Amino acid sequence: MIVGIVGSRRRNTEKDKAKLIIKLGFLELTIGRLIKKIVTGDCDEGGDKFARDIVDLFGYEKDVKRIKDPETGWEMDFKNHKWFPYCEMVQIFYDRNEEIAKEPLDYLIALVAHDRKGGTENTIKHFKKYNEDWEDKLIII
Repeated sequence: MIVGIVGSRRRNTEKDKAKLIIKLGFLELTIGRLIKKIVTGDCDEGGDKFARDIVDLFGYEKDVKRIKDPETGWEMDFKNHKWFPYCEMVQIFYDRNEEIAKEPLDYLIALVAHDRKGGTENTIKHFKKYNEDWEDKLIII
């Protein structure tokens, strides 16, 4: 089973991480299939960071989608990258979100912000676009 994990940087508490771990365990038990790979982004807080921690803890295969320089296509570091105008930066992150959503995910788990704005919501939008059965595959925490 391939699971995408995304989440707001505003959902960055140990309680949020624990909810995610419990949800993954519950998913494996109820579906009866083990998680093989986790797909996530490269943010160093929230769901992306939790996903990478969980991969290290449980030994799942990891696929981290990184932001890319629109001029070269090369991956850029999340924090220390070449700067582009604001609208271009937003598009760079939205492109990365779409890459996550286009993966053949069995489930997408999203730790959403309380105001439901930002990159997590953008990833959910892309996920719905690429998955006709998204209602069965989207898990909101």
